[in-house]
Amino acid sequence: MQQMDTRAETRGIRQAFCVLTLLLTHAASAQSTAEKQAAASTTAPAASEPAALISAEDFGALPFLTSPNLSPSGNRMAARAYNQSALKLVVIDFSGAAKAIIASLPIPSDRDLLWVKWAGENRLLFSVGKSERFEGEDLYVRRLMMYDLATSKMSFVGKASEGIVGDDVIHVDRDGGWLLLSIQETITEYPSVWRVDLNTLEMKKIVRPRPEVWDWFADHSGVVRAGIGTAANRWWLLYRKTADDDFRRISRKTSEDEENGDVEKFIPLDASDNGYVIANKRTGRFALYRYNFATDTIGEPVYEHPQVDIDDFALSEQGELQAVYYTDDRSRVEWFNPEMKKIQADIDQAVPDRINRVVSMNRDHTRMIVWTGSASDPGRYYMYTSADGVMKLLSKPYDKLTGRRLANVESVSYAARDGLQIPAYLTVPAGREIKALPMVMMPHGGPFARDEWEYDIWAQFLANRGYLVLQPNYRGSTGYGKAFVDKGVGQWGRGMQDDIDDGVKWLVAQGKVDPKRVCIMGASFGGYAAMWAAVRNPDIYRCAISFAGVADIDAMLRYDRQLFSATRYYRNWRDNVKGDKSFDLATISPLQTADRIAIPLLIAHGTEDQNVPPSQSKKLHDALTKAKKPHEFVLYEGEGHGFDDPAHQIDFLRRVEAFLKTYNPADAPATVAAQ
Repeated sequence: MQQMDTRAETRGIRQAFCVLTLLLTHAASAQSTAEKQAAASTTAPAASEPAALISAEDFGALPFLTSPNLSPSGNRMAARAYNQSALKLVVIDFSGAAKAIIASLPIPSDRDLLWVKWAGENRLLFSVGKSERFEGEDLYVRRLMMYDLATSKMSFVGKASEGIVGDDVIHVDRDGGWLLLSIQETITEYPSVWRVDLNTLEMKKIVRPRPEVWDWFADHSGVVRAGIGTAANRWWLLYRKTADDDFRRISRKTSEDEENGDVEKFIPLDASDNGYVIANKRTGRFALYRYNFATDTIGEPVYEHPQVDIDDFALSEQGELQAVYYTDDRSRVEWFNPEMKKIQADIDQAVPDRINRVVSMNRDHTRMIVWTGSASDPGRYYMYTSADGVMKLLSKPYDKLTGRRLANVESVSYAARDGLQIPAYLTVPAGREIKALPMVMMPHGGPFARDEWEYDIWAQFLANRGYLVLQPNYRGSTGYGKAFVDKGVGQWGRGMQDDIDDGVKWLVAQGKVDPKRVCIMGASFGGYAAMWAAVRNPDIYRCAISFAGVADIDAMLRYDRQLFSATRYYRNWRDNVKGDKSFDLATISPLQTADRIAIPLLIAHGTEDQNVPPSQSKKLHDALTKAKKPHEFVLYEGEGHGFDDPAHQIDFLRRVEAFLKTYNPADAPATVAAQ
């Protein structure tokens, strides 16, 4: 890794940080004038006139600041920041009378900044990733870096020879003196665990590798207590009570085990055989349970939701349960800490009809960073201080959209043809009568994921152009329990696609959508669904738009990348995609059926995509060219599985707008024929 310049220009970053005090106290019950105005600009009932057009440049601008992270004292904050489209890791000091940027570390353009965390008050750990060649194969490699604020020194943390994943930090010492790092010594070995002295960077192996064990877990004192091994649909647990004990296998089960179900995450408590586990025992939905490691017993539930899976949970440094996170129609948190429960209630009361999320806090909970936003508001970050109950504005990441009129987003559901209820999100263009509107269907990627009630650039851009947008969580989407996921097994291009099509039919039946003006657009699996719709349902869709889509399923299954490395429900993902072992995946692959494509396609891909290789789109482009099928094709140099360069994102939005104007114009009469 090249040396990063720590003396980068920071004037633009300083200017972007402003101070705006909101009158938010523990007893507050009303919004401040500033917050009311911001809320009115994004969630007010639609006026009789359509919303003013917002440029692709404003929609496509990268967020100024994201992922803020407070140091243990709360006097410093690290964050991702863009300055003139260049990604930087910045550190701001709050200890003086005015905020001061004390570090600005440019991230090389060929690397991704994956995560950042503090190791004590003076050290920052962060992960970078890039594509590299291993034995003739392109692989996505992750490495761990450290920046010392006291010495301004940048260091690589790890071994000279490592496997692909070099940033699996499983414990950081409270004072930042050392950490535990789980890494492969070579690409062919299973990971071992090393204790790294952060003063000298000397490494000592403390847990040797075990066959098929990829995940190691430490307690809050830094003792490696457990490891999970997986092979096919089997999993087992290795466990020890103290650092002096040997690991023993105490569990060997399959995902279909009715008593224990699937297990996602173990957390052992210090000096105890007890801990916590996320499992889908009993209800088929992932919930938080107490767990006894010595007896391999899942105990009583600590928190389970009646409709959805929990996403995660948080413990204090002492191992006390702090919070559980889940998503029903929107992101939620259930605090177990009474102090945080009160603060959350006060914030929600003062800033209603928003998602208000504490994204970072210092060690004694006296300072917190709060993000507040909604599906029609890209949000902003505030600093909350518990001493006076006041929030001060830190940053508006999407400043160009402040005060602009965006579209309302509703949580809806509809019945698929077999009666299954499909949760979805409906984005309605502002100021337009919801009658016979043009539509863009927008299925999510993954497909082992789900859409949420959150700001979506594409959905808002399309709605601003006059299109109604539906984002369905089709069968197989995660978050709604095992039964809902299982209904997606073997349903690529089949039942999943039916759910997508049925969303269009539902809106048409209500009179909200003009059946002659519907297109489909998506990325990753959503891109596949768009391309497959061009083959399967030209009677429903006038055109299709794919970004980073899968065109050849069989080839994709041979390409093992992060896209399909989901642990929740999908350890056996290859079989789940195919379903019946005798099924021919070529029959549902756009590449092998390109001669049947009957509607125009816009196909885009990043040249450095490590999740879905660009060859997937290139081969389809070649096939369509040979078959003389109408389509547009663009490659974005240096982009991965999304956009990092705002110029590319802006270009793509412009292409989408022009493509839709040609093949599905928002204000054209229904009789316009597809070209």
